[in-house]
Amino acid sequence: MTSQTTGQARLRRDTARTRDKLIAAAGALLAEQGPTFSLPELARGAGVSTATAYRHFTDVYEVFAEFFLRLADELVAELGAVPADVRGLDRFTRMSGRWVALAAGWGRAATQMRSPTGFLERVRTQEPVTSALHGVLAPVVRELVADGVCPEQDVDYAVLVWVTLFDERVVVDLLALGWSPAEVAAHLQRSVLGALGATATTTVPAWSPTDRPGR
Repeated sequence: MTSQTTGQARLRRDTARTRDKLIAAAGALLAEQGPTFSLPELARGAGVSTATAYRHFTDVYEVFAEFFLRLADELVAELGAVPADVRGLDRFTRMSGRWVALAAGWGRAATQMRSPTGFLERVRTQEPVTSALHGVLAPVVRELVADGVCPEQDVDYAVLVWVTLFDERVVVDLLALGWSPAEVAAHLQRSVLGALGATATTTVPAWSPTDRPGR
């Protein structure tokens, strides 16, 4: 590898780190004050120059878009990382626990990034992020039906119920009551299953904090 190639690789890494710092600062500012900050304010929060911020983003709306995309990608990746040999109710429980664990970290910032378009409408128009989340959740609903946990039903509706009850605003509200992420996950899991018509005798497996995002 030549010194020029090494230098270019180092520059790319430095550029990526700077962009990561800007996105992290955006998350903090969104959680603190909502989407009211400017690029110069973002630069100060990230500890970089305003000129550097403008080299990465033309305006704060680009920042918001990338921040949301990263959160959504992280969520889909973590839900999809539940081992393939886990299925049905156990899979539902693990995915729900991971979802709440993630939302506990970025939920307050994410509440500022709301789409005026409905979830299923975005799926129908093949919006990439929403479609990816639907694609991870729908097979689990089908497994719950196949295993007799829930009755036969419209899968899109079931996914919508799951997404609605696990909305980050709901998670933030429940955490503010002093509930732990595990408690929030357990209550929301039961609510989803109840809404989907699960039998009264269904026992929801306890989500273990050791099955947390990144594992």
